Amino acid sequence: MTDKLFGTSGIRGSIITKSTPELALNLGRALGSFLDGKGTVGVGIDARTSNEMLRNALISGLLSTGVDVVDLGIAPMPTVAYYSQVEGIAASVIVTASHNPPTDNGFKFFNNGREFVREEEIFLETAIAKKQYIVAKWDEIGTIRHLDIKEQYLDYLRTFLDERGADSSGTKVLVDLANGAATEYTPHLLQEMGYSVVTMNSHQDGHFPGRPAEPSPRNLGDAMKMAANSDFAVTVCHDGDGDRLAVIDEQGEFIDQNRIIALFARDEVKRNGGGIVVASIDTSSVIDELVVAAGGTVTRMPLGSLQEFLASDKGKDVVFASEPWKPIFTKMGCWMDGIAGAARLAQMVDEIGNGSCIKLMETIPKYPILRDFVPCPDEIKPKFLPKVKELLVPKMSGINQILEVDGIRIECTDGSYVLVRVSGTEPKARVYVGAKEQATVDKLATLAKDVMTQALNELQK
Repeated sequence: MTDKLFGTSGIRGSIITKSTPELALNLGRALGSFLDGKGTVGVGIDARTSNEMLRNALISGLLSTGVDVVDLGIAPMPTVAYYSQVEGIAASVIVTASHNPPTDNGFKFFNNGREFVREEEIFLETAIAKKQYIVAKWDEIGTIRHLDIKEQYLDYLRTFLDERGADSSGTKVLVDLANGAATEYTPHLLQEMGYSVVTMNSHQDGHFPGRPAEPSPRNLGDAMKMAANSDFAVTVCHDGDGDRLAVIDEQGEFIDQNRIIALFARDEVKRNGGGIVVASIDTSSVIDELVVAAGGTVTRMPLGSLQEFLASDKGKDVVFASEPWKPIFTKMGCWMDGIAGAARLAQMVDEIGNGSCIKLMETIPKYPILRDFVPCPDEIKPKFLPKVKELLVPKMSGINQILEVDGIRIECTDGSYVLVRVSGTEPKARVYVGAKEQATVDKLATLAKDVMTQALNELQK
């Protein structure tokens, strides 16, 4: 059996036990073999302390197969993904662990602007497991050149953004860059678009001294305080490699990711006169409410699987896609792009909100949600979800549909939903509950957790 290296978002892990130089070398060999020893691959890195160590090993593996390499240096993940669709480029790779701790690193692979799908990942895993690599002759080893891609990528974004809105006349924006790879990108783009920009955590440092790389509310206390005590129209925050976007309004309040997805999705559906919005299974029904009202439809996919839909025959009809934090503007490309998201949000605050994030978000309902978990031993997991479905469905009323693409999600006609899924990395079962009223959330949460506990008890007898 082939060892599974890829998780829901590329390969990530400790540089001691998983994302090692040996793995980087073999991934380069495997990717070069996937490309039959031909073509050119773009390689970028984030700002982590292990970036050059792993980049050099990865590039060595690529060159050994005969593939040429363009070294992009430190670049955000969206930039590296964009480069994979440039003419003459066969694929691109970024060495990054995104929002993971500084002790980790990892790898993400792109082809024609989208992440590798599972079939492509399996090729790499199989080649590494069997040590089956193309080896170039001594006079056919690949070559390497260097490219500063920043202006090329930002020009590409400007074309997309200019189609959607005008430049600003000085609206103030605070940007929290997490000491990551986007430090030279988002502020520069916003300034070019006429915004008055103030930055924080804006020097690259793989130790992440300003805050942890994940832009979750628990890590954004300083940005929230600064936003609340200043006159910024909006605050945008990134993770370590720039594919994530978090938003804080002018009162210092963190805006739930589901509302940001709904905002972008509604706008793209209206602009395209309909279309499909693809969202991960853990997102709120506020997205369905706004998208359907605008004339579109919503399809949900397992976490980490949006690219599978985008690569399918139906992918051409997708106008927007997103997991929490990670917007994909498909008219621009099929990669997650927090930089484009930050700039587009600033445009919308400026034009639709008249310089106020709070006013912009007034048209996006703010519904209560709950995320929780119960302990679930790994040996119970295969039988856990069928048992939960058996016990939970009869106890819920007004069921509209049941989705089982990643766990079990029960959606009701009043817009409420319950999602139960098992963790792929921890001995836990997670529950997500959403509704229009807090009382409904509380009721469904109690019901779901009681059923989950009952299922565990029956399975452990």
